[in-house]
Formats: sequence, structure tokens, C-alpha cells
Amino acid sequence: MFLPLGALGAALLYAIGYLELKGSIHRGATSKRINIFSNYAMAAWSMPLAFLAFFVPTHPNWHSAAAAVLAGLFLFAGRICTVNALAKADLSISAPLLGAKTVLVALFSILLLHTQIGWKLLLAAILTVLALTLLQAGPDHNRHHRRSAGGWAMGASVLFALVDVLTQGYARTSGVAFFQPVMFVVLAAMTPLLGSTPPAPLPARKRLIIGGTVIGFQAPLVIMLIGLFGQATLINILYATRTIWSVAVDTWRGEGNAREYWKARLSGSILLMTAIVLALLK
Repeated sequence: MFLPLGALGAALLYAIGYLELKGSIHRGATSKRINIFSNYAMAAWSMPLAFLAFFVPTHPNWHSAAAAVLAGLFLFAGRICTVNALAKADLSISAPLLGAKTVLVALFSILLLHTQIGWKLLLAAILTVLALTLLQAGPDHNRHHRRSAGGWAMGASVLFALVDVLTQGYARTSGVAFFQPVMFVVLAAMTPLLGSTPPAPLPARKRLIIGGTVIGFQAPLVIMLIGLFGQATLINILYATRTIWSVAVDTWRGEGNAREYWKARLSGSILLMTAIVLALLK
């Protein structure tokens, strides 16, 4: 029961957290400030997992340590792409676009590993293209920003897919109590490389703190679920509901164009979720 509730809860928290972060951007917070705060929040939420070592066996080795470090580096780069995508477009566009990660992983396995393509994966690819087209619905004057958000989201999708692969491959063998803290320590250690940025203006500060804290909690939660249970397919299917939640909360409380284009974006998010399920069940 903990696994499905955890994955579904993380999907909802994802939408709520990024809605708050998007609101802080509207009120003057910089993308860099959002990235810095949420990175440190993720690391802070992950540190207590080290105490799991007293209850869950760990088997650290050089291979798992190197994989955890690599996962932290990919996560750091992916976070930059994610926040830039969020800054460029509405939450109802940028968040569902990030869900394309799962389909990309399946397609990359075909291109790189020369696996055969089945009808489910072919249909998933077609649905993804249609979904991305619908998700780009919006006014003509900021079309460039929506396309830019799509590019950043695709970059994040590739990087986060690599994080998932490393977590699936090594967190179960080395123990999540070892793998996850190392990964997020690397994320925190890399964060000063982002450089300095002005503090968030007072009107943006509350939403930045709320959003960063929520995102900081839900991201390690998903990694922990994969590391503890190893059912990456089921977890990713349940977590894919974030695409629909993102459109819903943005339409409800967002400050962009979601209310005007919610039908197209909701249709796109539903198609994308269907594509994700097909790709995972290939």
C-alpha cells in the first residue's frame, strides 16, 4: 500500500510544488535562486535516509559509489534544465513535457541497444508527438518561449532517465541508505557552481520556500521508492499522473494561459500518460 500511495502522492506534490515555484518566478525570484534552494532542500530531506542503514542492509562498493556520484551529476544538470523549462512556460506545459522521459528511455533502448520495436512502443511514440503538439497550445506572441521550454524539458528528460537507470541498477544492490544520500550530497556539493544570485524579493519568498520544500521532499521520495522496491515500471506509471495534476492545478491557481487552453493541454497530458503506460508495458 505504501508504494502506490507514495508514488501517487509524489505526483500530486510535484504539481503543487512547481506551481508554487512558478508563482515565485512571477513575483521576481530568479531561476538560479529557485534551483539553489530546491537543490539544498532535496539534500536535506535525503540525509535522514542514512539512518535506514540501521534497519536495511547496505552493500556499498566502488561501482555503486561511482554510480551514485554520476546520478548526482546528472540530477544537477537535469535540475538546471527543469527550472529553465519552468521559467519559460506555464506549469501546464513544462511539467507534462518532462513526462516524455519515459517514452524517450524506451526509444533510446531501441536506437542504442537495437531492440525490436513493438506496436505498443510505436503507438506510444505517435501519441507522444501528438501530445507534445497539444501541450504547445498557447498565444502566438510567446510561441518562442514554449518551444524553448520544450527544448529544456527534453534535456531534463534525458538526464533524469539516466538518473532512473542508475538508481534502478545500483540502489537496490548497494542499499538505498547508501546510494541516495551520496547522490544528493553530490547534488548539494555541485550547487555552489551555479554562482551567486540576488535573494528572492519578499513577495516571492514565501512561495519559493513552500515550493522548494515540497519539491525537495517529493523528488527523494520517488528515488527512495525505486531503491527500496525496485518496481520502476509501476512507480513510473503512477508517477506519470503528475502530467494531469500539473494541468489541473495550473488551471485552478496558475497565473498564465492555462485557463484559456486547458482543454488542449489536458488532452495532451492524457495522451502523454497513455504513451507512458504503453512504453512501460512494452
